[in-house]
Formats: sequence, C-alpha cells, structure tokens
Amino acid sequence: MQFDWTTFVLEVLNFLVLLWILKRFLYQPVLDVLDARQARVKAEMAQAEKLQNEAAALGQQYQERLAHWTQEREQLRQQLQQDLAQQRASGMEKIRQSLTDEEAKARVRNAATTASHEAELIRQAADEAYENVAAMLRRLASPTLTAGIVRLLVEDLAALPDEQQQALRTAAKKIATEAVDIASAHPLDDAAQQEIARGLAAAAGRRLALAIRPDPALIAGVRIAVGECLLHANLLDELAFFRRRDEQS
Repeated sequence: MQFDWTTFVLEVLNFLVLLWILKRFLYQPVLDVLDARQARVKAEMAQAEKLQNEAAALGQQYQERLAHWTQEREQLRQQLQQDLAQQRASGMEKIRQSLTDEEAKARVRNAATTASHEAELIRQAADEAYENVAAMLRRLASPTLTAGIVRLLVEDLAALPDEQQQALRTAAKKIATEAVDIASAHPLDDAAQQEIARGLAAAAGRRLALAIRPDPALIAGVRIAVGECLLHANLLDELAFFRRRDEQS
C-alpha cells in the first residue's frame, strides 16, 4: 500500500477546517453562554448576600429599638409610680394639715367627707400623671414602634396558654365568616398584616379574614377583636391597665 501525501494533506486541511468551524460556531458561543450564566449567577449571589445583610441589619435595628423602647417603658413606669407616690404623699400631707386643729368628734363626723376628698385628690393626681405619661408616649409613637409591637404580639400568640388559646379558638368559631376587627394606631404594611394573619391562624386553628381600620387613639400598636375575644397590644390599653391596677391598689 502506497502512502498518498495528497490525501493526507487534504485530510489535515479538512481537520483544521473542522476545528475552525467548531471553535467559531460551537465552542466560542458555548463559552460565551457559560460565561454569561456564570456572571449572572455571581450577580444573583451578590444580590442575595446584599439582601441578607440588609435583612440582618434591619432585624438588629428593630431589636435595638424594641430593647430601647422596653427600657424607656420601664423608666416611664418607674417615673409614673414615683410621681403617683409623691402626689399621694402630698395629698395626704395636705389632708393631715387640714385636720390638725379639728376636734376628734368633728374628725369622726367628717370622716366620710375626708375620705372622699382624699380619694379625689389621689384621683386628680393620678389623672394628671397619666395624662403626662400619655402625652410623652404620643411623642414616642411611630409606625416603627407599632410594627415592633405587632412582632411582639405575634410572638405572644405563639406562646398563648392552653386556656387562652382555647378561648380564642371558640371565639373564632362563633364569628364564622365574619372578619376579625383590627384597630391600628398606624398603617400596617403587607408584611405586618401577613404576620398577624399567620399568628391568628396558628392560634385560632384556622384562617381568619382581617378588617383593618385606623385608630390613632391607640397611640401605638393594635387592638384585635376576634368576636368576643379581645387582644390588646397597644400603649393606650397598657396605660389603662396600669391605671386600673394602681387604682385597685
């Protein structure tokens, strides 16, 4: 068999032409597609990492604000108790001074009037102190604070005692297709509404329709009415609770 150089050269040329065609029309486009995909994946990963970092920063910011609010609320509560104690002591001192020169018989006769006067002074002092605290809380109120209170409400719903959870589920069954009435001191964004919906659904055992309405009188936070079951998570009701407790004591 004789070696044919012409055939060999033609085969080499065909092979080189085939390599050029593959590189020009197949290999290079595939490399471009792979490079573009790799660049897109890197960009998406960078964006996801950026969003994750921003979410972590926001979470930390909310935690810090909630911690700051908790500290301020405790300081306000202590200041309120001190103010009430001072007002009570001042009122008692005024009453004692007014009764110093009276006869024992007159003191007995006027005991009811004195007690009523003392109660009125204490009530007036308490009213003034609570009004001052309410005014301060209104200055501190903000949509961010309302959002933080909503987050605390959702956490509390997840940790409801069995008795309270059963009461909530019973109330949810009674309202059937009625919507849950939600009063909010500030507008709630979609995320906050979804958190409330999920929290109520988990606690009540079923999905509930929400009817959200503004109520600036709440100062900050929300008030939720599931039928006859009321959920208080706002500064107005918290302040009223401390006021009632102080009046009972």
